[in-house]
Amino acid sequence: MNGQILDARYQILKVLNVEEVVQTYLVEDATLPGSQLVVKQLHPPSDHPPDLTILRELFADEAKKLQQLSQEHDQIQNLVTYFEDNAEFYLVQEYIIGHDLIAEICQGEPLPEAKVISFLSEILEILVFVHGRGVIHQDIKPANIIRRESDQKLVLVDFGGVQEVVTTIVGNLEYVPVEQLRGEPQYNSDIYALGIVAIAALIGLPANEISRLQTHKNLMTGEIIWRNKNIKISQELAKIIEKMVRFDYRKRYQSVSEVLNDIQQLKSHKYTQRKQHQQKVWLILAGIAGFIGIVTATWFFQSMKTVVTEMNFEQLYQEGVRKYQAGEYQAAVENFTEVIALDSQNDRAYNKRGDAFYQLGDYQQAKADSSKAIELNPQNANAYYDRGFSLYELGKYKEAIADYTKAIELNPGNAYAYYGRGLALVKIQENKEANADFSTAIRLQPDYIDAYLERGILRRRLKIYETAIEDFDAIIKINPDDARPYYQKGLIAASNNQKYAAISEYTEAINRNPNYTVAYLRRGDIQSELGYKLEANEDYNTVLKLNPQWGAGYNHRGIHRFSFGDYKGAIEDHTKAIELNSQDAAAFNNRGNANSQIWYLQAANEDYTQAIEINPKYGLAYYNRAVNRAKQKNKKGAIADFRQAIRLFRESGERNSLKDAQSELNLLLNR
Repeated sequence: MNGQILDARYQILKVLNVEEVVQTYLVEDATLPGSQLVVKQLHPPSDHPPDLTILRELFADEAKKLQQLSQEHDQIQNLVTYFEDNAEFYLVQEYIIGHDLIAEICQGEPLPEAKVISFLSEILEILVFVHGRGVIHQDIKPANIIRRESDQKLVLVDFGGVQEVVTTIVGNLEYVPVEQLRGEPQYNSDIYALGIVAIAALIGLPANEISRLQTHKNLMTGEIIWRNKNIKISQELAKIIEKMVRFDYRKRYQSVSEVLNDIQQLKSHKYTQRKQHQQKVWLILAGIAGFIGIVTATWFFQSMKTVVTEMNFEQLYQEGVRKYQAGEYQAAVENFTEVIALDSQNDRAYNKRGDAFYQLGDYQQAKADSSKAIELNPQNANAYYDRGFSLYELGKYKEAIADYTKAIELNPGNAYAYYGRGLALVKIQENKEANADFSTAIRLQPDYIDAYLERGILRRRLKIYETAIEDFDAIIKINPDDARPYYQKGLIAASNNQKYAAISEYTEAINRNPNYTVAYLRRGDIQSELGYKLEANEDYNTVLKLNPQWGAGYNHRGIHRFSFGDYKGAIEDHTKAIELNSQDAAAFNNRGNANSQIWYLQAANEDYTQAIEINPKYGLAYYNRAVNRAKQKNKKGAIADFRQAIRLFRESGERNSLKDAQSELNLLLNR
């Protein structure tokens, strides 16, 4: 089996698992030497064509749903792609370096309550997202929860829904509630399975003995009997777990948010109890300090403080994560800062606080936090990736590239790192390498819309229009409601002087996003060029209604008004653009043109001079001032300006402008 090629692309390196209807392989993508992925081969129960047609549709629906889910959450195993071959179905998934939860909780020793609470909280946080997207995992078990080596986060793998539609096999019976066995899984079926995992951890059951829980049930109620005097667990946690694993799903928790809320209250209660106990102990210690010495008392107090800290920082961290996911970035920063104050070696808290600072636009602080996370854990691929984006925003593109490269070394299957590096490579004009990185991101994640978009934009700028359009069409196929590819196709049509095609594409973009300001602007420009005065004016007015503070909107409307002889209207628009940005050289130049047309020659001269002061290499402003000075009978000044314009046009390669300037200069010299 080793060495076999699947889908003419994936070479099997190792057989990871063989079951009756599911085989799992470690593979290498032949297009990405050195990469490692996991392929699951699913055998359907029937190869009858009508049955396969139905299975094919169900498989594609479930796989697409899972693929989208995995792209949106860092703690869900990425589904790279899926395919069918010879009446068998395949899932190509991210290979996660780490260990499953069996290695932590199924070793025959009871797990401390605090650790059980910790992993329950983290998995429930992920399930809040999963269930919020309308998906039920259906196969929660220790083997499907991976502790990722790079950042020590838990990752959910192997969702049961996509496998079940092909194989009809329900998940491991040890963890499956009765309603799921009947083919009617509920959202709280996942809660039941996670509750069984928690019970196994608290009892210390080896993996091969977890099935015996299902044999210890109350004959009347069907509830699992698992508690005994040897199990060290608080009454509060026991009640939570018992409600998680109720036989009747209608009597269980109805949502993971309810479970999380009770667990957070439990943590808070434990923290309060610990603090009260600590205060009592401190009073006792103070009373006997003369006998046993203040050093002993201080040591004991610090020990108690450590226990309190361990109980508190995980709660604070999870609260921060929730706030971050809700878009409350400043509040998240405050939570992560508290965690860091309690545990200065917590690389996860630094990493996540950096993410929040990034969202707030504080890229310098985001960079500092990512750097600290890397210092604490040099194998944290996410921290390198995050620091790369901070460096990118700070304009340090080569440093960003180095960080993305390190993130790729640590996690070769991370499509986002290739994408980020591609963005930075574009900035330093390493276009070939950037194109390769965007292409790799797409191979790793075939539905990666942003990678298609940036590759298409790069190809458009390089005037490779045919392949650029292929990229934009690929986005439209994935998501027909995305306005951006239509806008980009409009730019290509305009570049090819296909004005009506450009208007059509911009209109498609606007239909999908009625607030797409720049699409209105570009459509207005084309309509102005075609002489559609009213239509163009309506587009420019819409631009300024959507964004009254955008100087470009006033400049473009001013140019439009100028072209139809409304010079005073043009002056008003360019004046407004200058009020918004006093360093807008183009606005001064354009206002100068309008002033010159109505023979406000001195005002025009002042405008051109201001444009040149702002941008000394503004050849067009020199050209226009030369024309204006010629009107003022300032022949010497006009000749000097034409010569300067010629020099600048020659440097910038503006051939048509160069030709015009030389012609005007010759006419002036021959007068």
